[in-house]
Amino acid sequence: MSLTDILYDALDDVDGARFAGVVGTDGLRVEMVFDDEEQEEEEFDLELAELELATIAAMTNAASGRIGSGRVLDLTIETEELVYLAALITPGYFAVLGLYADGEVEQARVIMDDLLERLREEL
Repeated sequence: MSLTDILYDALDDVDGARFAGVVGTDGLRVEMVFDDEEQEEEEFDLELAELELATIAAMTNAASGRIGSGRVLDLTIETEELVYLAALITPGYFAVLGLYADGEVEQARVIMDDLLERLREEL
């Protein structure tokens, strides 16, 4: 199964999901899929979000290393509009899910665990 198919499965399984993807801590996109049903004008730039999430993952990982607490395994960022979840697949690569703030965050965490397993098998 392709990365795109795996990501679309995760996107379809999370109520309120906007995007799912794999980002590298070098800031480069590996793969990203977006919920096509939400085509209305939005105030946030989802493509920019993936770049910023990669940057945040890299910065927090570097900070954790300097502190001596090891690799970052998970990140959760909650904003007024969106919740971003990121989890380490392998060193240098994170799975990311973005969903509306009123979406099912606990459901997304469960789906993220399954997504990580599937991505590790694929990569």
